Amino acid sequence: MMRNRIIYIIGFLVLFVCVERTNAQTESGESITIPLSQPGEEGHLKIGLLYGSITVIAHKGKDVIIETASTPSSKPAKTKDGMRRIGDTSLEFSVEEFNNKVVVRSKKQNKRVDFKIRIPENFSLDLRATNSGNISVEGVVGEMEISNLNGAITLTNIGGSVIADALNKDIVVTFTKGYEKSPMAFTSLNGDLDITFPKNLAANIKAKTDNGEIYTDYEIKMTRDIKKEEKRTSSGVYKVNVDKWVTGAIGGGGSELLFKTMNGDIMIRSK
Repeated sequence: MMRNRIIYIIGFLVLFVCVERTNAQTESGESITIPLSQPGEEGHLKIGLLYGSITVIAHKGKDVIIETASTPSSKPAKTKDGMRRIGDTSLEFSVEEFNNKVVVRSKKQNKRVDFKIRIPENFSLDLRATNSGNISVEGVVGEMEISNLNGAITLTNIGGSVIADALNKDIVVTFTKGYEKSPMAFTSLNGDLDITFPKNLAANIKAKTDNGEIYTDYEIKMTRDIKKEEKRTSSGVYKVNVDKWVTGAIGGGGSELLFKTMNGDIMIRSK
């Protein structure tokens, strides 16, 4: 029978939560264990944070383990009528698991909460962060959609496929567990793209940087794709915009891999 679980965690002074087994509170926050409805099968993790970092690590277990930590406030402790505030709800979050899909929601949008999540190796990821935190993934194999507005993205020892965008920081990815022969995209505005693929990569490359350089140690059969837009304005001025991309084929070609940054370098490495 399918099981659907919703767990609410509130970070007061002392709080123990049971989810089919004991979960202990750590010094830095909460730690809970989420059993999957279908242990041993592929799963999906989704989490979005306004403030905080997301770390996802593959482990050999069949459960999802979530740990949180909240950055202590530098402001003086609040008092009222000579009393000190003793409660702290900065670690309040919820977790929902259904059919091996795990959705984590932080309840506090105005405080930083960092999440460290351990999952089985075969998991798809939908990770999004906005402020004051990085996203890192290690050892996971699956489809990944990852976005970070003001932090870096680092994916290490992974497999599968990736769509990643980081507005103001670098994206560093290392595929060591194979890759899906499907389209991927790596984009940034103000960061470097440093992507390492297996030596047997077979793909079509499309790359562009406005204020940087493009490097690779693959043998690429180069082609040129120039997008030209021509138009005449209402005042009668004829205008042509030329958009230049570096394109080519690696290993005979295959699915498209797109790399685009404005203020950074692009490194396409083999390993």
